[in-house]
Amino acid sequence: MTDSKFAPFQPFTGVHCETVATGTLLKAAGIEISEPMLFGLGEALGFVFLNLATLPLPFVGGRSKPFELTTRLCRNLGVPCRSTETKSRKKAWEQLEGEISRGRPAGLQLDCYYLDYFKNAPHFAGHFVAACGMDASSVLLVDTAPQGSLQRVPRASLEAARHATGPMSASARMWVIEPPAGEVALGPAAHSAMRANAAVYLSPSFAGMSYLGIEKLAKSLPNWLKLATDPERDLPQAAMLMERAGTGGSLFRNLFRDFLAEAGGILPNLRSPIGTAHGLFAKAATEWRIVAELIERAGADCKREHLENAAGRCRGIAALETSAMRVLADI
Repeated sequence: MTDSKFAPFQPFTGVHCETVATGTLLKAAGIEISEPMLFGLGEALGFVFLNLATLPLPFVGGRSKPFELTTRLCRNLGVPCRSTETKSRKKAWEQLEGEISRGRPAGLQLDCYYLDYFKNAPHFAGHFVAACGMDASSVLLVDTAPQGSLQRVPRASLEAARHATGPMSASARMWVIEPPAGEVALGPAAHSAMRANAAVYLSPSFAGMSYLGIEKLAKSLPNWLKLATDPERDLPQAAMLMERAGTGGSLFRNLFRDFLAEAGGILPNLRSPIGTAHGLFAKAATEWRIVAELIERAGADCKREHLENAAGRCRGIAALETSAMRVLADI
């Protein structure tokens, strides 16, 4: 941005909203880590399958709950993270203005539906951005690279987005990150994060989570042509969200795969088992991409056979990911 009312700012560049938002805050605090490493240190790889009345098709999510990535990441790095929530619109603005006035970016959770630069976005209150500047009428945000990275939005739009209600919403959640007291030890943090992520994945807390959730998706997929209000619209949108937004597709598996590659480089004594898990997640990522393509194809020609093919591949994915997580649980 060139507007003189906004100080120059170098955002963190990436493809996933929460790693981009928190990566921006960490970068401002003097910590620069790759996006895959941020994702892995946040113990974020997961899966959830939910039937929500607000959506035309079941919701599938490929990672942990909103904001858990950030809290676990900061815990593993030993970095102070301070978060707040409020239902007061006045207080929410005061808190954000206070951080910006001190020259510190702040992370925000909100509903992307209200952000002007999103095109035809559905309501999704689990979106994340970093705010890094403001004037009397607008706020400068850092979003993902596919959304244009630096974006200026009207204050009214940001307020509506922050105070939206519904699934996965928070009460104007904001967080800031303080510089660490000492050096960050990536090796031990990565080791701990892998084991913890595997333990959660292998012990799902309900039947729609982790590999059990993927199996539920497999059971549901052949019926999506009947479930959809408008199959030619709803199925391609679901496929797009899976592949580009990571709600179930390869995006998060690619990040976790690349995290494992980095982790193997800084944990040489564990390179062999980490390499095994890396190979399994590479296969899973490829299969997720094919699943998304099959769902999109089913929306285009309304043929159930594509969804049955996708369902079979989901069952294979569940087996791949379970095998990989068993390896990581034992390192």
